Amino acid sequence: MDKDAAGSVVAAGSRRDRGVAWIEGRHPPVNALSQPVRQGLVDGVRALACDLSVDAIVLSAAGSTFFAGADIDELDRGVAAPGLLDLVRACDGAPQPVVAALHGTVYGGGVVVAYACDRRVAEEGTRFALPEVGLGLLPTFGGTQWLPRWLGVEPALALILDGQTWTAELALAHGLVDALAPAQGLDDAVHAAALAGPAKRRIGDPAQWCETPPELRAEAIQRRRDRLACSAPDFDAAWTCLEVIERGLELPIEEALRLEHEQFERLRQSAQSRRLRRLFFAERRLRRCGSAVEPAAQRVRETGDDPAALVALARRILADGDIADAELLDALIVRVLGLPRHAPSRIGTLLPERSFAPV
Repeated sequence: MDKDAAGSVVAAGSRRDRGVAWIEGRHPPVNALSQPVRQGLVDGVRALACDLSVDAIVLSAAGSTFFAGADIDELDRGVAAPGLLDLVRACDGAPQPVVAALHGTVYGGGVVVAYACDRRVAEEGTRFALPEVGLGLLPTFGGTQWLPRWLGVEPALALILDGQTWTAELALAHGLVDALAPAQGLDDAVHAAALAGPAKRRIGDPAQWCETPPELRAEAIQRRRDRLACSAPDFDAAWTCLEVIERGLELPIEEALRLEHEQFERLRQSAQSRRLRRLFFAERRLRRCGSAVEPAAQRVRETGDDPAALVALARRILADGDIADAELLDALIVRVLGLPRHAPSRIGTLLPERSFAPV
């Protein structure tokens, strides 16, 4: 059962069936990978790895979705140990095969949990995405390094940099998952996969990688470089992500992982990432407002993209009480005027000093 609001993991192996032990994470509503959840997953795998009665381990998540990303609020203060690399290593070190039972949305860190496992079974209708670049970050815990090696550079760039959302069928075609299960049939399919060979297929094993010829790798990277030069020449996260992938593929994997972590930390503390994370929470609140913000939206349209005029208008809107606070109004201005989300706020002088707060 849940230990606290930060999420938890059901006692490892509390659910067993013919030698298959299940570990289940719970952090409603989207099973964000908070520190207690990460700790529970790592501890659970390590404990079951030592249990001679366990033939296979399953990683799963309660509710309507698999793990759907990071605890974004945690990013403001730094990611506490254990990180998901610890989970990858725990799964690698387990003598039993570890299988991911995927359903709902497998986003961000959820993809890491999936590739930490030896095999992955996805229920029909499951979706996969890596939204980190949209938060001014890059996929860490090996996302920029193992995925290009494992899936090939072009599919990895489509997922990481282009922001594609993959269906379960597309994930299967690209090798991100190994098998599909019908709706309501995931548990049976996972159980069968857990007891099928081969025993271990580690993400860190070069024998599992899909080698991209150097000329195709260079072409795929250059296409993104050209696209970014036209559409987002000042978007630090996208350019950094591309550079880390390109440089990392020339390095031994451990050096590449260190490079990835260093750049993730730099981005995490950057003004652009803090801006995008705050905007993420404000946009979520804005969606809940529905048509109630339309009068303010119309006033923004009439003013247009003039920073000085927008600041003056924002003061009047806030004084009139048409919008609850400056962060919500900031998100509305971005949406109405179609502004680049990574660009500095047009009403930054009115925003609170605190970077962001979840709601």
